[in-house]
Amino acid sequence: MLPQLPPDTPAPDAPVAVRPLLVDAGRAAGHRLVLLSIEDWGAWADLRFARIAGAGAPPLTRRIPAAQDWQVWVDGTAAEIIDVAGRGERSFSNGEVRLCPAPRAGARLRVRASLTPSEAIDVEFDVPA
Repeated sequence: MLPQLPPDTPAPDAPVAVRPLLVDAGRAAGHRLVLLSIEDWGAWADLRFARIAGAGAPPLTRRIPAAQDWQVWVDGTAAEIIDVAGRGERSFSNGEVRLCPAPRAGARLRVRASLTPSEAIDVEFDVPA
């Protein structure tokens, strides 16, 4: 299991910024992925998401994609996925992808999440100010 934060990473008292996204990232395997927000903690960020099963969608093996199932690029450079955590059930789950570095306002983000070994969601968007 990956650590929640890299060793010796200071944790601030509050996030530097919380940027709402509400990006409908698309559907895969009958499930929709919505990117909710980015919490900027300075040295890292939490990309918050929700996964919603569509009518008749088969249950996924996992409620949320595991850390190795996520890829994030910030302005074309791969971000480090530090950890992924979530909660929920087979029809709905939400959670966060902890990544480093924290994307700045105006950065171009590309997010790829594999919901099954053969179906992934890939979306690009600009981080709002």
